[in-house]
Amino acid sequence: MTNEAILFDMDGVIASSEIQKAEAHVQTVLDLGGTDSPALRTLYGEIIGHSFERTSNRFLDCAGLPSTPDFQQAYLERYSAIYRSMIDKVQLTPGAKALLQALVSRPYRLGLVSSAHGDEVTALLRRHQIAPFFTVVITREDVTAHKPAPEPYLKALERLDLAQHPELAVVYEDTWAGITAARAAGLTVFAVRHALNARQDFSGAAGIFDSLADARILPTIEATFQHSRGIEPC
Repeated sequence: MTNEAILFDMDGVIASSEIQKAEAHVQTVLDLGGTDSPALRTLYGEIIGHSFERTSNRFLDCAGLPSTPDFQQAYLERYSAIYRSMIDKVQLTPGAKALLQALVSRPYRLGLVSSAHGDEVTALLRRHQIAPFFTVVITREDVTAHKPAPEPYLKALERLDLAQHPELAVVYEDTWAGITAARAAGLTVFAVRHALNARQDFSGAAGIFDSLADARILPTIEATFQHSRGIEPC
């Protein structure tokens, strides 16, 4: 019997890194000479979950800067330096480590499916000593089409030998882009709320939780897999 899998997005689901990323994007365009505005300060909440390329282009446009190759390269270099200086401030989200520990004590496999750069993901996993929990880790370098395209989740299913059985995996996401990607890969997906995703459309999620500390999460996972195997709950 193939073990079921639980797949997590990282930023905003496992790690509370969205606050630092929002600050890093704003500071990047200001350092490049962009114009500050209320719209710039709230932009990240609108586009959270999209690829770095799309996010950087939106920030450049909002700050009145051109999306030329030179500016895009300068953006990448400046953003990377700023976010690396902040990464030690990033904590795990409430309940994340306890949930991961509870899941690996059961016959489940865990995967991480992130649009973040691989070095960012590795740094956070090592710092919080959670790398051993994950059987599969997918980052932006592993795919050519980023969320909301399904490729990141399809890649994870392939590596877990579940490409023909997406019903044996569930996903936890915090953005419309992530939910759309997971559903397009044939997966059941649940949403996790936090301070920066209040404007995200979660209508495609099978359920919404306020955090990974929610006591309903484990029973929901078990009930979802029972249903996928045609087992009626007692």
